[in-house]
Amino acid sequence: MDQLRPFLGAGLFAGAARLFAYWTFGCLTLSYVVDRNALSIRWGNLRQVIPLDRIERLIPGQDSDQVIVEGVSWLGHHVGRAYVPPMGDVIFYSAHRAPRDLLYVETPEQTYGISVPDQQMFVESIQQAQTRGPLFDQRQAVHRWGIAGLSFWLDPNARFLAAGLIASFLAVLAYVLLQYPGLPANVALRFPSLGGVVRVGSKSDLLDIPRSALGFLAIDLMLAVVLHSWERMVGYVLLLAGIAVQITLLIAAVVAVA
Repeated sequence: MDQLRPFLGAGLFAGAARLFAYWTFGCLTLSYVVDRNALSIRWGNLRQVIPLDRIERLIPGQDSDQVIVEGVSWLGHHVGRAYVPPMGDVIFYSAHRAPRDLLYVETPEQTYGISVPDQQMFVESIQQAQTRGPLFDQRQAVHRWGIAGLSFWLDPNARFLAAGLIASFLAVLAYVLLQYPGLPANVALRFPSLGGVVRVGSKSDLLDIPRSALGFLAIDLMLAVVLHSWERMVGYVLLLAGIAVQITLLIAAVVAVA
């Protein structure tokens, strides 16, 4: 188990670092743009478009509001959902530090929580643009681009299979590293089978199994994420094939040290 902890710790910290780096990128790019057609909220590789003719009310936040955002919720950085009575479910893209810093944008479909330095000026800009009227019609929607725009992230089945692929790789890694300390320096390797011949080699050769598993994991995930946008079933097949490969490598590890 002592051999396993550094690998797991390194993997967890690497994943957390990438996640926090993206959240930081999102915080740095958070902006609100008002033109004659819509209010656009940008956060990272995501843009919410709210047509001005869909905005029914702009409601300033109050100190009495209890806002607990489910999602990214740092001091001065809040992206996610929260239930705010009496408005109900609210999507937040804000940098507020206190509830009074919030401005709620209410539409028939959804309410948004944002934070602007000068609420009065922002409200007047919205009202003036509404009075002038739109130059063309826009649809209330969320737009994604880059990696965030790939359909893979919106598919719960694909995310579930990806989690299964990662879990199967961790099973291979855990088994080999748990068995490794108790093995002698030279072991009889029964996998792969070479015409029934048992090969005697260094136990370090066993580490080739989790190395191979990691390589297959990286290739399968990358291809599945990219090709899912072209054909969803192709992404599923790649992930299932990746899980099958990981299970095969786990069996190989068991056979090799049996």
